[in-house]
Amino acid sequence: MHRPRPAEKTSLPVGVYVTSVCLAALALGLAGGQLTGPPAGDAVAVLTVLGILGSSLRERDLGPHLGVSVATVILAAALPLVGPSGAVIVGFLSYLGSVRSQRLRTRLFNAGMTGLMGGVGGFVYISAGGLVPGESGLTPLGLLWRVAIPLVLGYVVMTMLNTLLIGGMARVVSGSQVWDVAVRTFRRLGGGYLTHALIAFLFVVLWAPVGVGTFSAVLILGPMFIAQWTLGRDSVERRSHLRTVKTIVAALEEANPYSVGHSARVAELCGRIAPRVGIDTADAEALHYAALLHDIGLIAAAPRIPRASGPVDVDYLVTITTHPEAGVRMLEGMNFLGGAVPGILHHHERLDGRGYPAGLSGADIPLFARVIAVADAFDSLTTTRSYRAALDQDSALEVLRGRSGTHLDGAVVEALAEALATRRWWPTVIEDDVRTAVGDAHDHDDPLVSDLYADWSPEGEVPR
Repeated sequence: MHRPRPAEKTSLPVGVYVTSVCLAALALGLAGGQLTGPPAGDAVAVLTVLGILGSSLRERDLGPHLGVSVATVILAAALPLVGPSGAVIVGFLSYLGSVRSQRLRTRLFNAGMTGLMGGVGGFVYISAGGLVPGESGLTPLGLLWRVAIPLVLGYVVMTMLNTLLIGGMARVVSGSQVWDVAVRTFRRLGGGYLTHALIAFLFVVLWAPVGVGTFSAVLILGPMFIAQWTLGRDSVERRSHLRTVKTIVAALEEANPYSVGHSARVAELCGRIAPRVGIDTADAEALHYAALLHDIGLIAAAPRIPRASGPVDVDYLVTITTHPEAGVRMLEGMNFLGGAVPGILHHHERLDGRGYPAGLSGADIPLFARVIAVADAFDSLTTTRSYRAALDQDSALEVLRGRSGTHLDGAVVEALAEALATRRWWPTVIEDDVRTAVGDAHDHDDPLVSDLYADWSPEGEVPR
């Protein structure tokens, strides 16, 4: 039905990339052993077991809860406790031995990546003057300068390497830009990743200078395991919410073949815009839901929309203005969508106050709605319609820029342009059979329809 966009491919096979990462980790492990000698076997064994437990319990898609991860705390603690070679072993085996179901390629990449991170972090720790705390008789101030600070530096470099390696994998798999993926991953982590290094420092202090040894794992990591298990349950609930949203979107696409893929494309565009307009990780999920569900009210409005047979008429404009409020009514009772509602309700407002349903203007329009409005119009322009061909990325951006300050928020338009400069957007071509099935249906997201409404409706007054 919808012809996919061509992907920007790279010539490097995924297997070669994964193998290179694993070999680099092995090389760092061997180099670390030559520099500092073999690590203490008992410490490596204990840390590896804890790392396997942490990686096995780790939940994906934890959103703002990314600050809690037992496996990464273990890896950070390995830097001073077992050195670069030991950190490579702990990192590699922690993910290689995870009991989570994974493809072999994914398992090897995660293992190689984490091992490489441990080796690099270990060398940074040593280069920054870091010492093995149990063997140096450090004072409290010495622990700060010779353990805590080198540990934080090592972990920051590890985190940056982590995002770059993930960006590299995205480049190999889908042709995405390495730096774009790395920056988005780093932003998604937020400042919470630094808590890993601080917790790891407490773990190291209890293990070595205080002399608690392996029992420190119970004191420090026990509460973290409980917290991670709790967050895992929260993650399951969030995935259930997303399934619910996708089911609702599927109902809309079943009722309107023209809309197939539109919600997902708008959500992707909003995801690219969000970090560039100050929407952080905590709010990005609500924006994602709003983008997926912004047109859900069309299910209620569609039966009353006149069949298109020529120019847009008044009956069409009157009917189409009801779909934002209809969508909000349909979603009543879904409390997890509370933050998404303003974006759904007001995504057809205009900066000049001549939109619907409330005639809001300027900054009174919720930011989510302003973001969705830009993404909505851009996707409409870059999608085939019965009355025009799809525009390419640059032509569509030119149209949006011409509407900045009247219809659309210029800052959001430029944020979209900045995002698309790093990864190009390809037009969506709807095949002839779908266009024939829906006839000459008007696209209510077409910016020209917004202008027709603005010219017809009295300023600030909504037709009823």
